[in-house]
Order: sequence, then C-alpha cells, then structure tokens
Amino acid sequence: MNVTKPFGDLATATILVIGHDPRLQRSQAEAEVAFFLDYLARPRPTSRPEASKHDLAKAVVDYVGVLAGREVSLSELYVTNLCNEFLEHAPGSGTVLIPDDLARRGVQQITQAATLGRFVMILPMAVQTFYHLCRLGFIDEDSDMVRRFVHDASPRAAKAAQGIYVQSGSAPFLAVCGCRFHHRGVPVVPIVHVKQWPLRTRARRYTEPMARAQQEIRQWL
Repeated sequence: MNVTKPFGDLATATILVIGHDPRLQRSQAEAEVAFFLDYLARPRPTSRPEASKHDLAKAVVDYVGVLAGREVSLSELYVTNLCNEFLEHAPGSGTVLIPDDLARRGVQQITQAATLGRFVMILPMAVQTFYHLCRLGFIDEDSDMVRRFVHDASPRAAKAAQGIYVQSGSAPFLAVCGCRFHHRGVPVVPIVHVKQWPLRTRARRYTEPMARAQQEIRQWL
C-alpha cells in the first residue's frame, strides 16, 4: 500500500478535515483510509493495536462534534491529509517534513475535492498543514497576517535537511489558530491536531484560539 485513501463521500460531505500525513509519529501502522475512519463501520476490535486505530477514528469524529456543538454524522465528513503518501518517520520524535512536491500535489488534490464537494466548513489541523495551504494559494486571503504566518512557519533549513519540520518563528500557529479564512468563499478555520485534543498542559496556550475556533465553526455548522 503506497497511499492512504480519503474518507467520505463528496456527494454528502459538508465538512472537509485536513490532516498532516498518514503515519502516526512513532507507529508503523498504515491506514488504508485516513485516520482509520473505516474502522467505525464495525464493532471496536478487542486487540489493543486494532482498538487504538478505532479509537483514533472515533476521536476525530468526536473532536469535530465538540467544535460544531452537536453530533456529527460520518456522512457529513470528508477527511484527508495534506500528504497521503507514507513518509519515513522523522528522526527522534520530530514532525516529518512534507517535501515540496508532495505538498503541491496534496494541495492540488484538496483543491479538486473542494471544487467537487459542497463543503460549508474546512478544518486544517496543525501548523505545517496550514502553512502549505497558505503558501500554495489555497487560502483566498493575502493579508499581512497570512504573509507573516507563512514567513514564521517556514521550515528551518538545518532541520529540513534532516527531514524534520521545525517552524522558523516562535509559535506562529497561535496567531492564526481559530481564525476564519476562506477558500473560494468557504470558511477555513485552522485547528490544533486531534492528537492535541483535549488540550494538554503543553498546549494550554491554545485555549483561547480553540475557543475562538468553536465560536467560528458553530456559526456555520
């Protein structure tokens, strides 16, 4: 298996969720469908590794439901990654750098899905995901905020040479997380990754941005 497939039906989905890449940071598990969402079509497995995949899928749906302030059905969701190819793990516990050619391909595929779908909300998860969406023209806005974010979220060259993504600036995602942007008029609200939700101690600084995200998202969902 070389790639993960997006989850959902463009004919019914109204919420587009965009993750990072299909590998968990330390796991060797390879999802056939993004975030193992196909596991929700059957009972929760009894073995721990398989149950973990089911739990991740459920966490994604529950996360969107919390943000929307209501239960969200699977038919409403279309879930994909910026990069659906299986990249090698970054050294140590770092975040893998998505190569430029794969980022461009991913943005093209997401743009095509957005064109074919009937989305009312787009939710990119995590800083590198939103960085590529901004710099590659997926976002309508060309504001000082967006330009500053792209500058500060660009990868540090030394780390990038090792295949690791580390942002150049200090916490650039704080300024954009939970704010409303647009793609061809459709609201785009960047949010923290599902692995960071509920917010843990190290992510407490995102409490206010994620409260802002909830307010924005609930206006549309």
